[in-house]
Amino acid sequence: MAVNFLYVSVACTALSLLGLQWWLISFLDRIKSDGILSGGALEVVLSSHVTIALLVNLALNVYFLIVIGLKTLFFVQLSPAETRKVLERFINYIIYKGTFLPLVVPPNGYQVAVWSTWLLVLCSFKMFLTLAKDRLERLNASPSATPAKYFRVFSALLFVVSADFLWIRLCMMIYQSFSSKLYLLLFFEPLCILCETLLSVMVHGFQFLEIWHRHYIESGGDCSGSQASYKLGAGSLSEWKGILIRHGGFLLDMMTVLMALGHYLIIWWLHGMAFQLVDAILFLNLRALVSTVVKLVKGYIKMWKALNSLNGALPDATYEELCAYDDECAICRGPMARAKKLQCNHLFHLGCLRSWLDQGLTDAYACPTCRRPLFLSRPQNHSDSPAREVANDDQIAVQGNLGFDPQRIQGHTQLGGAIANQQRNPDTVWRFVQCACITSYF
Repeated sequence: MAVNFLYVSVACTALSLLGLQWWLISFLDRIKSDGILSGGALEVVLSSHVTIALLVNLALNVYFLIVIGLKTLFFVQLSPAETRKVLERFINYIIYKGTFLPLVVPPNGYQVAVWSTWLLVLCSFKMFLTLAKDRLERLNASPSATPAKYFRVFSALLFVVSADFLWIRLCMMIYQSFSSKLYLLLFFEPLCILCETLLSVMVHGFQFLEIWHRHYIESGGDCSGSQASYKLGAGSLSEWKGILIRHGGFLLDMMTVLMALGHYLIIWWLHGMAFQLVDAILFLNLRALVSTVVKLVKGYIKMWKALNSLNGALPDATYEELCAYDDECAICRGPMARAKKLQCNHLFHLGCLRSWLDQGLTDAYACPTCRRPLFLSRPQNHSDSPAREVANDDQIAVQGNLGFDPQRIQGHTQLGGAIANQQRNPDTVWRFVQCACITSYF
């Protein structure tokens, strides 16, 4: 079906080009024979509404040809569910981002063409970004995913980053040419998409390295030296992934929300305070974005405190102990380059241990392997509010260290269900603190 759409798009583009060429030749011959062509030919041609309609038709066909070609290159074929989601997101983005543009954009042909192109290009970037993220999340959960399949979809994120950089450069040239305050709006949304895409590149880039490393070891035999190197490399990669996603995710998400906040502030500044319905909508969007910034900062602080409290309470396993046990983490079944040692001498990842302790299945904390009670214990007399606060800190720490999906963590009444998805779903660290009321921003 994707190939058929591609052929149809190529045919429509060719017909549009031929139609425009035939019209221009016939139109120029007619005005020459009538003696009307006294000034510039370009001005006369563009004064025709038919010429404008044919040019717009050709531009749209070229746009759809490029989009369908890139979709075929990166994703081959979309499932019905993916197609439905893409159409819904396309319409929502056009509505939410294009609703406020008529408030500040002058109603002339040039401005309408510039801002329509701007909105259409950014909408395309956003669709490729969300489509790549959804497809990569499914590949993460698929045991048959190969590095080639993963990189093919991952390259869509690299394309969005490169194209967005070029688009920002073009916006800079437009702003320098006109030096109008209106053209400040050109920058905020591309920067917002760029930050979101860079975060996805970082998260799924680590996952691609893990898939490639594992596939390389599996295809190269079971040499003991290779297996040991794989365990050490994978463990180190997991540690670096947790650190970079935790801190880099916070910074990039903050930049994303701040760029969206700046976009609405510029619109409000250019439009002015008119005490109309649109001003109320802008104010609600701004309040939601400010609330999201506060939640991001509070969540980061809570996560940092929760991680430091557990990190300082348990000793780190030495390199000799890691080599002596030569074991995998019993919770995530992954290799350990760094680990925490319990009193029973069992070793676990810090984030995995936090996830186990957060289960709260018993009255006292215990080792996941031998069930020996730890020195940590739950206070007997405490109110519901502090207990809930501690549980929230623990959950934030888990998500921040490994990038867990909060929807899976909320219902983890059994350990197996939580463990099965921890290593295969490197979702964005901070998505769980973003407010649902700013759907229009995304």
